[in-house]
Amino acid sequence: MPNDPDQDRPGEKILISPRYLAASLPADHQQLLDIFAEETAWSAHTDASSLTVTSPCRRITIRHDEAAVGRGPHMVITARTDEEAAERWRADIGGFVPIECVARLLGTLAGELATDPDHVVYGIGAEPGLLELYVDADSWTHFDDFGLSGFISHDGHAAVVSRPVDSSAPPIHGDTSVTWHLAASPEDVGHLWDISFTDKTPPLLLHAVAAETLDPRPTLRSTSFPFPAAVAPLVTIERLSSPSRRPTAQPPHGGPPRSTEPKRAPKTR
Repeated sequence: MPNDPDQDRPGEKILISPRYLAASLPADHQQLLDIFAEETAWSAHTDASSLTVTSPCRRITIRHDEAAVGRGPHMVITARTDEEAAERWRADIGGFVPIECVARLLGTLAGELATDPDHVVYGIGAEPGLLELYVDADSWTHFDDFGLSGFISHDGHAAVVSRPVDSSAPPIHGDTSVTWHLAASPEDVGHLWDISFTDKTPPLLLHAVAAETLDPRPTLRSTSFPFPAAVAPLVTIERLSSPSRRPTAQPPHGGPPRSTEPKRAPKTR
């Protein structure tokens, strides 16, 4: 797809499925973070290899480090009760995470922080118990074994995994505080991307990213948007014949209109 001359046609749209393989380059993540800072009025600081964006309340930071690409998470979101306090919760983003997932995470974080900052930072008002997710049984299989639970795609390329802090399973990334892990690792490609959330991360952030990953509908994108060549043989691309609305400054992160009704009964964890 990167070598497709049609990719350079301005305004042309395509549908990519499955959406968890609609990979994006780490450079796209940094560009999105740049736009995010401008649109939300969060403060931004750059140095030789990194971009750090900080919320107006100074309790949430988002750091993108180019030097970390390929060696671990290159985007890290951290919440603290104040600037000098210890980390309360963290989200790590590594690899070619679809830009739609990153945009959904940042947008949900900014919106909720503006509405209810205590919920985001302290978890005040968060409902304890299970996280409810609507899952298409035609695309995902539920599992619950060896101290882990969640869903794995039927093609085996992606998974949404929950590991409670008291689980007997080995820690994810060697970190016992990581309680949710979303990843894509196609056999023919190897590790493609992953997002990890530590304990005390607000459930709405987990839900936003998990729902984006589990959604069986294809992702809508412009053909001018970069796409890693290694993933192209694993996805189905459908070109849209009718023109779409003019693109905005923010990289596309939506899909076809969402139905208000779940396709399958909810699975919970």
